Amino acid sequence: MKPPTLASPARTSMISGVKLLVALMLVSLLTVPSHAQGPQGKSFGLGFSLGHPTALSLRFWSSRENSWVAAVGSSYLGNPHVHGDYLWHFNDAFNSRIVTMYAGVGVALGFGDKDGWVFLRYKKGKLEERWYYRGDHDLVAAIRAPIGINIIPRNTPLDIFLEITPILGVSPGFGFDIQPALGVRFYP
Repeated sequence: MKPPTLASPARTSMISGVKLLVALMLVSLLTVPSHAQGPQGKSFGLGFSLGHPTALSLRFWSSRENSWVAAVGSSYLGNPHVHGDYLWHFNDAFNSRIVTMYAGVGVALGFGDKDGWVFLRYKKGKLEERWYYRGDHDLVAAIRAPIGINIIPRNTPLDIFLEITPILGVSPGFGFDIQPALGVRFYP
């Protein structure tokens, strides 16, 4: 069976679904009042992450327990890599006001012409194929489930995070991997 082309009905349907999801996320962001729960009582942070992806990262706090995260950068999913997550914060997980835990769900899209294997690993310095063949497709879609630790030092406008994200590739085929990332955001 030949994989769907960029103009196929299946591809068009997937792109329409992604547009709908992005529109729903934007509507919910605009209709939920900000409760400014980030560092120093601010609700919007801008920073970067290193790992997968290496990206520009944005966080918008919608309540004390919830936030939205978006990132644009580069990863083995594609260049550019774009993702958006909705996070639940477990503020009492460590009995600390500085260190909290979070988990969430989101989507990731990888664009660009990358031939061959998308999810990669190195073993003894040699590149090995992993579970997901991309072929000649210009778009990869995946579901993300980030789990992480958030550190908000007292009296600073910073948010430091370390996360591990299981990721399930859903288009052009199925595959699984884990993306680690470390980052920091500044709250102006």
